[in-house]
Amino acid sequence: MDDRLKQVKTTDLTDSRVNHEFVGWLKTSGMNYLLMLLLVACAFLSWDWWNRRQDEARNAAWNELAAATSPAAFRGVAEAHAEVDAIAELAMLTAGDLLLNSVKTGLRPGLTAADEGSRLSDAEKADSLREADGFFARAAELAESRGGFAGKPMILASLFGRAAVAESENRIDDARTYLQEAARIAAPEYAPMVEQADARLANLDGIAMHSQLPTQAQIPVATTVESEAYTVPAADDLLEMFDDDLEATTTEAGAEAPAPAGSDAPDAP
Repeated sequence: MDDRLKQVKTTDLTDSRVNHEFVGWLKTSGMNYLLMLLLVACAFLSWDWWNRRQDEARNAAWNELAAATSPAAFRGVAEAHAEVDAIAELAMLTAGDLLLNSVKTGLRPGLTAADEGSRLSDAEKADSLREADGFFARAAELAESRGGFAGKPMILASLFGRAAVAESENRIDDARTYLQEAARIAAPEYAPMVEQADARLANLDGIAMHSQLPTQAQIPVATTVESEAYTVPAADDLLEMFDDDLEATTTEAGAEAPAPAGSDAPDAP
């Protein structure tokens, strides 16, 4: 009985000492550790909030890029999201391609031939080509500023686009310079692009030859007698002429054909 009482007293004393030491630790160092734990938890929550904000901003940037339909809209996307992935470079390249296609079709971006005022004048086509060249040049600048291997495709696309603009403006020497630079940058990682650049370089001389339109003095002028005015024959006249020629041909063939034996020949004695 005495041993059990001693054991209980010893346990009570030990628990009391532990509780006293724990209370003392809380008073001296416990608040510091608790503050550190709270700071770690706040840092983790802040890091998670920042990542979610970054993901939302990235998704918004890509959605705006996909929804843009005009060169001005693409410019706005590039300016608003210049630091998100390669949004700015893609927006510049897409705007340049849109203007090039507009010059090729002769229609304003986003309009059809049935829309009023959709046709581009020669001056507007020239302005569109200059604006497209500016978009391509800006895309190359942005890609070069980022550095690294990932910027190469953007720079190559920009050079090919500027070469297309130069070809459209009959600036063959500038187009050759852009294509040679593209072939140099593309090697050796992008062999297909090197082949494409070489193929376009080989076709530049042909493009220069066919892009020169004849002058007014080089165009032959049809000479006609002043007293005679040429009129386009009507369809009925053409058919009548064709029937007369066919009848004459048939008559001549019947006259020249030999008479069949025994038809009109005199009877033999």
